[in-house]
Amino acid sequence: LDSRPQMFNERAKRLWQPMLAMTLRDQFVIGKVAERYRERLSKKQMLELMRATHISGVDQHAVVTYNGFDDLMHYYAEMSAMGDIPLEKNPSSPGRIANVSIPLCILNALDDPLITWKAVAANEGLRHPTNLVKTGSGNLMLLLTKGGGHVGWPLGVNPSIEKWGWMNGAVQGFVAAFEAGKKKV
Repeated sequence: LDSRPQMFNERAKRLWQPMLAMTLRDQFVIGKVAERYRERLSKKQMLELMRATHISGVDQHAVVTYNGFDDLMHYYAEMSAMGDIPLEKNPSSPGRIANVSIPLCILNALDDPLITWKAVAANEGLRHPTNLVKTGSGNLMLLLTKGGGHVGWPLGVNPSIEKWGWMNGAVQGFVAAFEAGKKKV
């Protein structure tokens, strides 16, 4: 919902982002879009992109520069559903997340090692889950779990058997409840 807190997720920058940054760099430097980037970025900018060691660095030197954003914070604010809400503790406006016009279920594990939980919620203020779901016309549902990892919630001792049944069931339940509600109206 908001990529800005991810800029400060030092653990992710240190543990997993170098691998993903390398893959992304390869796409921008030698992959399918490489020629477009070479045409629009200076040699110095391409060198900075090649030296990026985390996602924020790749975003800064590739996406921000290529697309004309003012800076990384501007890009993350524009690309995020809650990016127009100030990061202060008590913002005055719920921003564009309040304008969600169709039911939206956000499913996130608080122990996600890749994306900080702060990208979805906060402990207080408008970003607190209780307050966030009250914004707009009530189309936002947050389902935050203590555990589950990243795109996870595997079941059982041997997850290859049960796979991701819990996550799939939660999403199917949300859709079924929405459909049932539509029939009653």
